[in-house]
Amino acid sequence: MNQILLTLFMLTLAKSILNSSGLILSPDFAGPVPNISIAIGRDAVLECHVENLGIYKVAWIKMDTQTLLSIDMNVITRDTRIKVSNNNFRQWFLHIKKVEEEDKGYYMCQINTEPMVSITGYLDIMIPPAIIEDGTSSDTIADEMSRVSLRCQATGYPTPKIFWRREDYKDISAVSYTGRRFSVSRVEGEYLNISQVTREEMGAYLCIASNGIPPSVSKRIMLEVNFRPKIRVPKQLIGATLGSQVLLECNVEAWPRPLTSWVRHKGVIMISNNVHFLSEENDSYNTYMSLEIKHVTKDDFGSYKCVARNSFGEKEGFIRIYEEIPSTTKPFVSSSTFLSPILVPKELHHVENSSTLSSRVHHGPPTTGSLMDDYKDSRAEHTQLEAKGSQKGQDGRTEEMLLHRSNSNNTSCATKFYLPYTTVCWLSFLMSTVLTYLYC
Repeated sequence: MNQILLTLFMLTLAKSILNSSGLILSPDFAGPVPNISIAIGRDAVLECHVENLGIYKVAWIKMDTQTLLSIDMNVITRDTRIKVSNNNFRQWFLHIKKVEEEDKGYYMCQINTEPMVSITGYLDIMIPPAIIEDGTSSDTIADEMSRVSLRCQATGYPTPKIFWRREDYKDISAVSYTGRRFSVSRVEGEYLNISQVTREEMGAYLCIASNGIPPSVSKRIMLEVNFRPKIRVPKQLIGATLGSQVLLECNVEAWPRPLTSWVRHKGVIMISNNVHFLSEENDSYNTYMSLEIKHVTKDDFGSYKCVARNSFGEKEGFIRIYEEIPSTTKPFVSSSTFLSPILVPKELHHVENSSTLSSRVHHGPPTTGSLMDDYKDSRAEHTQLEAKGSQKGQDGRTEEMLLHRSNSNNTSCATKFYLPYTTVCWLSFLMSTVLTYLYC
């Protein structure tokens, strides 16, 4: 240290002698030391431009600590990160490798004239953001419809900006000062407030801090929303045939994740086996339950229920399997059936003055031209048949039934037109055939 002071004294003395003799010009600075802003961990270079240095020396000093860093090309400080260089003794450079936060501040470039002259420059250290763990929320659990407030704090220089977004890029439900709910993709600020949280808000949220100095940082905060189970059954009534394959499904919403089971009629809890296959898929608060019956038997018909239970409640969904009767093919009746000739017994006609029955193929027109006369003749024949019914055999009873059937419609026949008995038989046969086909 004594040698350094002695050197400075000798330089000052020599400078005074030279100045008094007028042999050299006084040194001066060509401009200020430029201010520098640099990210922490990088290399910084401060520049000092000197004119007419002559026999004088340049020194670098850190002003806030009054630390002498270098004189001329000699590094005084023990900090190995410091280095000095020059360009033709006009441009003097102070090199600092991997700058640290403590390197921030004013630096002086000094020339040892009498009196001494100097200029200063500022080294600004930019610090990327960092999350403050003690001031930031951790994973949070809340009941549905309650209020949730998440906080995120970060440090850095310049002061970082903080914003929130969902990890799955879904919108965030927010509430304005007027109470109106709306959805946004991101929320800026230290706090994320949700006034009435629902199951749709459940998920991972990212708190991101950025100040333009890479890298930006983030913290993942998981928000869990507790609520009692809710079950949706896509199909409550399922038809199946013996030997077929059936799939029963239940969609469950619940958190915490529920305990699930399948229960068949009579309270039997089902387990997976070669015939009944149970499966379950989970996605956040959604649970997909399925029961596959690979080969339906008689015992599989009946009611089933899917059950979901957690610490907030229990819910059941009901499904019923009923037996479907396989449809049979209706017999096909060809149109030729209706057109083919069919043998029909001739109408039996009773001759009034004879004890025998003679066949009559064709009815002639009434002799008097009166429909009422024909009605009276029919009633007369009916009366004679009733009187002889006890003496007749099977043929007589057949004739009586035919006449009685004809007379039951005598009003329509008498008021419309006269039909031969053969035509009536044809119509009756056709009607019976059509009804039989429709019924089968």
